[in-house]
Amino acid sequence: MPSELPLFQRFPSLRPHLPCLSLGELPTPVHDLPGVPLAWIKRDDLSHPLYGGNKVRKLAFVAAEMQAKRVRRAYTFGATGTNAGVAAAMVCRDLGIALTVLTFDQPDSPTVEKNQALMRTLGAKLVHCGSLLNTALAFYLHPARLRSDSYFLFAGCSNPVGLFGYVNAALELADQIEAGQLPVPQALVVPVGSNGTAAGLAVGLQLAGLPTRLAAVRVAPSHLGPIPTCTTGEVQKMINQTVLFLRKHVPELAGLQVQAPPLDERWYGAGYGVATAQGHAAIQDFAAMGIALEPTYSAKAAAAFLALRAHAEGPLLFWNTYNSRPTQSILGAA
Repeated sequence: MPSELPLFQRFPSLRPHLPCLSLGELPTPVHDLPGVPLAWIKRDDLSHPLYGGNKVRKLAFVAAEMQAKRVRRAYTFGATGTNAGVAAAMVCRDLGIALTVLTFDQPDSPTVEKNQALMRTLGAKLVHCGSLLNTALAFYLHPARLRSDSYFLFAGCSNPVGLFGYVNAALELADQIEAGQLPVPQALVVPVGSNGTAAGLAVGLQLAGLPTRLAAVRVAPSHLGPIPTCTTGEVQKMINQTVLFLRKHVPELAGLQVQAPPLDERWYGAGYGVATAQGHAAIQDFAAMGIALEPTYSAKAAAAFLALRAHAEGPLLFWNTYNSRPTQSILGAA
């Protein structure tokens, strides 16, 4: 239940100002990786019984805000195979909210085809806009913004309230460390696309007092023309919004300051959604351990994790943000 989240346990004054629904199965498990010394994994791929991944944590707060605002139709955008679109479609279907997903070009793959089918089966309306620029313009200039019953959700479910899903996630991790489920990681490796997961984790790790370095791996375009989209500066902007909210509603955090992590640029490859050789090797390595990855986000971060593991002297944590639930689970409930 929301009242049991570590975020509210530590900062009860937030409860009246930050509604949250109980959507997934938290805390997600954490365990060591077999055959890889001093390596652990956080299983956010199991965050929901039907469709896991990192979006469910964000949507617990987003969905509560949509309910409070009496939203009738939501709009979001992402690549043609957007995982966030699937998660949002599942949640909107359950809330009785119509969803439109504006999509931009992404290389075809089995994951893209599967997610397209899932979004349609879950009742989402898909509108393909071509390029990322055209899609962003369609999102920000959409005429439904004039309607009070519409809700516009940024890509990746990364809006100001959604970030608190990963502030809470870092506090959840701290509780698991305290319970002896894993040692304090030297570094935590996570992919960065819409910036929200990294921003929330950065704030949460500081609130938890953990010395863990956030190894943030860029997997999305850094700029849209001259406009920054996936950069350290954009992560910092999201962090600043979250910090201001915390300062306002939690008196003991009046002096809170959080620095964004530098983004690791080395694993992006030829473009968004374009598979890399290192990512393919990571998919195979993790599959041998029973962990499913995909080429756009989790495989590139896993490649960075394995390279870091080869030289690190202390424990490392890989945060798996990809859904591993079978497609039949969500289709059976549709």
